[in-house]
Amino acid sequence: MNNQQPQSLFSNSSKQTQNQGLFQQQQQSFNANFGIAQQPTGNIFPSPVIPHSNSNLFGAQINNAYQIQQPLFQQYSVIQPTQFININFDDDEKIEPKKEDAKQNTNKYDLNEKLYFEVRSLYKMGKLLNSRTQYLPGIVSIKALDQAVTQNQKNQRVGVDLICLIDISGSMIGVKIEMVKASLIVLLQFLGDNDRLQLITFDNDAHRLTPLKTVTNQNKSYFTQIIKQIKANGGNRISEATKMAFYQLKSRKYINNVTSVFLLSDGVDYTYPEVKNQIQTVNEVFTLHTFGFGEDHDAQMMTQLCNLKSGSFYFVQDVTLLDEFFADALGGLISVVGEQLEITLSSSAPPPYQDIQISKTYGNMWQKKGNQYYITQPQIASGSRKDYVFELALPKFEGKIEDNHRNVKVIEAVLKIKDPINGAIITKQTSLTLTFFNQDEQINQNESDIDVYAQYYRVKGTEVIDDARKACEQNKNEDAQKLIDNMLIQIQKNQNVAAQCTGIIQDLQQAKQASSRNTYNLFGQKQMCQMVSNNYQQGGVNSLFSATGAQYIISSTSCILQCLLIINDVSSISIQTQQQVTLIHYIMNLLLITSIFPFTNYIIYTFIAYFFHKSYYRYLIQYFKIVNAFISILRL
Repeated sequence: MNNQQPQSLFSNSSKQTQNQGLFQQQQQSFNANFGIAQQPTGNIFPSPVIPHSNSNLFGAQINNAYQIQQPLFQQYSVIQPTQFININFDDDEKIEPKKEDAKQNTNKYDLNEKLYFEVRSLYKMGKLLNSRTQYLPGIVSIKALDQAVTQNQKNQRVGVDLICLIDISGSMIGVKIEMVKASLIVLLQFLGDNDRLQLITFDNDAHRLTPLKTVTNQNKSYFTQIIKQIKANGGNRISEATKMAFYQLKSRKYINNVTSVFLLSDGVDYTYPEVKNQIQTVNEVFTLHTFGFGEDHDAQMMTQLCNLKSGSFYFVQDVTLLDEFFADALGGLISVVGEQLEITLSSSAPPPYQDIQISKTYGNMWQKKGNQYYITQPQIASGSRKDYVFELALPKFEGKIEDNHRNVKVIEAVLKIKDPINGAIITKQTSLTLTFFNQDEQINQNESDIDVYAQYYRVKGTEVIDDARKACEQNKNEDAQKLIDNMLIQIQKNQNVAAQCTGIIQDLQQAKQASSRNTYNLFGQKQMCQMVSNNYQQGGVNSLFSATGAQYIISSTSCILQCLLIINDVSSISIQTQQQVTLIHYIMNLLLITSIFPFTNYIIYTFIAYFFHKSYYRYLIQYFKIVNAFISILRL
């Protein structure tokens, strides 16, 4: 099994979360008040897809020629660990975790109705051959439907316990620490009375600046004063900060609906094995998101850390983009609708098909016991999906398939998920049934599942990016780019498939640029580490880089603000569903045309504002897809 994890494929790989718009409105206001200039953002469009004839992918394996050993972690022995003797960790402020209220049942997220669980394969029918083994891609998918949350209902969302671990080593002095402080103050405006925040700084030791405290309006002033006093100075030992954070999680008297840890660092640290051992002693359910700053941090270690707790790695080359990365991570927390997910897959084919088994899985979330596979996930957010990809081996078959044995149940799957509001455990079951034919029989209407194709290419493309990174580590940059080119050709053979793979196509194009000798050591290695982690995890934001090395991400901040300025009743608008986020992406591209035809500004903004107010999202998305294609041509 591979040791990487599942990112959304159906839009840009830099997936924007449902709550990014609201967060960034507050960020923009803060920037204006404190004189922070807005940074330009942009969009990279993938190259046009050239249609080719379709081909059978079964048995096609990507060459994993470039394997390197895991780096040996150095041991810190001269630095003394932080002492917790005089710290009271059970002083967390009292919180009443959100519970089900009979009066709010109409707004409750019903996991039975709005959560879909299914297992699918690339083809539903196929011939069993007596000459060779065939390999059939498949996915096990969890989809949480959108649920819009209006401004008036914002207090009904789940509460979040958030612990921020802030690197204050000497290398953070200057613009890095100032932007971290500014972004933390913006973060305060996004949290509410139901949330609690704790700030911990670290150099060679960990320093607890605050207890786990509710983010009320009064406490926001308290947090702001603490944040303003943060100064960078000293060394860098991440394990001291994580030890304090994990001890806090275990010692708190009250537990909120959702828990997460943000780790922010710009340096190289060799304490990953120590952090891994620490996590194994923590039974709490939480995610760990890592934010790596600048050119000197260890991106590979930061991805390993976040993967320990199903988090995302954010590569922050340009520190002015930190608030946008915060928006992405926070949006996935405050819209959580299910937690403690457990998936069990069992091979269930009866004789004479009992040798049909899962032969390969993608990502390090899979665990195997006997003929069963297990996947655990701490949380899932409204409007998101998780797709876990596998390959099914169909061994050589020399028997004759009878009519009454054609339809065979080959996989059985069970999902258990906990409702974060009332604690109820929901169980869902599904299965995968295939229809088999003899070699001399005809199969009619055996169409491939495009969605399975897209998810399969997401992980295969990610696998190639990781292989290309390993080739670059051996100074075989040209070989790395050839691997990427071959994968792009394979994806673009089928126009319909390529249309669903724009995210991984863009990532592969970015990875090819990152693999060049001129860029790999500057930012390419870190960018590729981020892609691999986030793509397997199916989350986070994959940064884009220009040919000159400028970092940017697809942002909707300016677009949203200009739309909302036209709408009188701003309080009734909340950009929080996946449809709205998708629409924002297309609107942003539409606004690019205003730089070509400035007179269209008012018409476009008014048009957008009206349809946002009327909630005609589906119709707008279809329209903007056409406009988006037109603007892509203009930008070529």
